[in-house]
Amino acid sequence: MLINMNQMLEIAKENKFAVGAFNVADSNFLRVVIEAAEENDAPAIIAVHPTELDFTKDEFFQYAVSRAKNSSVPFVIHMDHGDNLASIMRAIHCGFSSVMIDGSLLPFEENIAITKEVVDVCHKIGVSVEGELGTIGNTGTSIEGGVSEVIYTKPEDAEEFIEKTGIDTLAVAIGTAHEFIQKILNRH
Repeated sequence: MLINMNQMLEIAKENKFAVGAFNVADSNFLRVVIEAAEENDAPAIIAVHPTELDFTKDEFFQYAVSRAKNSSVPFVIHMDHGDNLASIMRAIHCGFSSVMIDGSLLPFEENIAITKEVVDVCHKIGVSVEGELGTIGNTGTSIEGGVSEVIYTKPEDAEEFIEKTGIDTLAVAIGTAHEFIQKILNRH
């Protein structure tokens, strides 16, 4: 069954469990995630990064949505780190139930503006929206990379951001790092 992130988080909260999120880019990984979730009666989030949208056809994502809809287990199909309204609209067109608009590299007010625009579109059709504040440091060439230092999320900025945008969930920078293990291995 396909649900949005708000519904998923409510189920998780009521039943006191965490939900795994898995970035998928091909049908084999999608199949494994869905089969494992069904075998274990464990809801899951299937996340798609914009780079996967760049090289995969819409039919694959529409298949993922269809497969999730026909499952007895709750699934969220989530656009992870969408960086513009066009990529968000493509995800919505494919049937995604949740999106993230990542304006974290923009000035604060611009991040608010683009995030609010996405919220206004998505909430009209029942799609949940995640925003992002702060950065996680230099992680590569994708949207969440490109900065050399971590900018931590300030609680007062988070409060203002949530109030002004109406987002459902917020990704914050509190000291996490992507690709940390690879950076350590590259040093040795």
